[in-house]
Amino acid sequence: MAESSYIPEDAPFTPEQREWLNDFFAKFVKGEVTAAEVAGAAGPPVPVTILFGSQTGNAEGCAKKMAKVMNGGRFETEVFDMGQYDSSRLPNEKHLLLITSTYGDGEPPDSAADFYDWLHGEGAPKLDGVRYSVLSLGDTEYPDFCKCGIDFDNRMASLGANRIYERVDCDVDYDEDFAMWREGVLQALGGSGGAATEVAKEEDLPFGKKRPFPATILKNVNLNGPDSPKQTHHVELSLEGSGLEYEVGDALGVFPKNPEGPVDEIIDGLPIRTNDVVPLPGGGEAPLREALIHNYDIRSLTPKFVTAWQERSGSPFLRSLVQSGDADALRDFCWGRELIDLVIDYPADFADGEEFVGVLKKLQPRLYSIASSPKAHPGEVHLTIAIVRYETDGRERGGVCSTYFADRCKGEEPGVFVHTNKAFRLPEDGDVPLIMVGPGTGVAPFRAFLEERRETGAKGRNWLFFGSPYRATDFLYEEELTAMEESGHLTRLDTAFSRDQAHKIYVQDRMREQGGELWKWMQDGACFYVCGDASRMAKDVDAALHEIAEKHGKMSAADAKDWVKALKKEKRYARDVY
Repeated sequence: MAESSYIPEDAPFTPEQREWLNDFFAKFVKGEVTAAEVAGAAGPPVPVTILFGSQTGNAEGCAKKMAKVMNGGRFETEVFDMGQYDSSRLPNEKHLLLITSTYGDGEPPDSAADFYDWLHGEGAPKLDGVRYSVLSLGDTEYPDFCKCGIDFDNRMASLGANRIYERVDCDVDYDEDFAMWREGVLQALGGSGGAATEVAKEEDLPFGKKRPFPATILKNVNLNGPDSPKQTHHVELSLEGSGLEYEVGDALGVFPKNPEGPVDEIIDGLPIRTNDVVPLPGGGEAPLREALIHNYDIRSLTPKFVTAWQERSGSPFLRSLVQSGDADALRDFCWGRELIDLVIDYPADFADGEEFVGVLKKLQPRLYSIASSPKAHPGEVHLTIAIVRYETDGRERGGVCSTYFADRCKGEEPGVFVHTNKAFRLPEDGDVPLIMVGPGTGVAPFRAFLEERRETGAKGRNWLFFGSPYRATDFLYEEELTAMEESGHLTRLDTAFSRDQAHKIYVQDRMREQGGELWKWMQDGACFYVCGDASRMAKDVDAALHEIAEKHGKMSAADAKDWVKALKKEKRYARDVY
């Protein structure tokens, strides 16, 4: 009982409520009140439902961070993957936060597709009593930047829901935008989170994205034959002493360096002092040349960047391009061009180095599907990297990270971190059959899957579809895969070498050829995995899977569509696409 009575006897409270309030005020006088008790005194917890649509784990991570911040204060949160959410609840939600990524050609993540279709369908309910906010994750290098989140935001509003806080669209480096959205939502809901945050010194942080581990390169070899126009490197990195751990299905983030030649050419073309010290994106400062090599993106142009450049350029062409409002023309202009093209062909006037880097984007890490099992290669991580080279406007170009490994990494220790991908995991039951479709470098995670299943003694059957242009020069990991096939560990290996015959053959064609057997495997409970290009290959493979269900499962097109949706919901159909 409280030492003193602070609540009048005739106050309209039950004995239990009066006792709690007297205890609370007694503690308050002594300065012993906890944050949770203060929240309780302010009234019942505010219910908040958080829905996420995540392809690689970023949106899921943001959702869980948001819940952690809100819980313990005056909020009571529930977090759901959109694929697992009971949509009948939606009209009765009081406060709803939607966090989603966009992938492919503006598509929702696989787990969010059903909810997205339902919400945009004719049967979607009125949402007059719902308050909501959207955090949208995307990449400005793609034309349909944050389209899925934009669609969710507009549809919620059209159904009568009211915004708690305006939608925030995040680029690849989303930490600051996420923090802004988080604080805006919290303030709009009239409270703060219960989780205290502390800023740790960089040297106290464990190795991760904010403090990448300098990894020693153990092996770096070209997997393609000498006559192949392609170049694909198998890279082995040491993780010894890093504390980093990964599971098969995860990706490795790599921080690259820009090539020195183009950096020097850019600096020579700028009307500013070349020895300027400039601010860095994450804090601190460095000489301009060093900052351009290590910290700023000098390769990718976006409409937003060209617009910012035009404001400082006297080019009539750029001005007319930007002011035309023709988004397609602006995207076409950006394709195949880099910062050096603007510096030379459309000079801009900057007061100093600080103003110049102010229009640049941060150099982002590149994510690569991990090609090894930690059980098979303790203390190591392996990657399969397609080296990107091309020519546009008379210039030799290349992928900044792939050419770093091919041309500039000797003696280097690239900074790396593990990017968890819970949506691309092996089934817990080792007896479950696997069907894996991975042409080109899409074979990477399936090399890891096969190694993992071998190391754990999994008894389930394994079937791999692999494709590439020519068998003689482009059969990645040929010796390993054929050895696994001969031993029986790889039950089936179907290959599609598109240019080894007059008509092109792709992995989806091999799937159709083996449609009857593939259907039997699926009826036996097989899990179906796809890794590779999102815009073409993954769509063609998906279409082939639908066709197999129609032909061999005797389904209508609508039933086949529902069957594939069910596979995704049951986590029997997973894609690692980019």
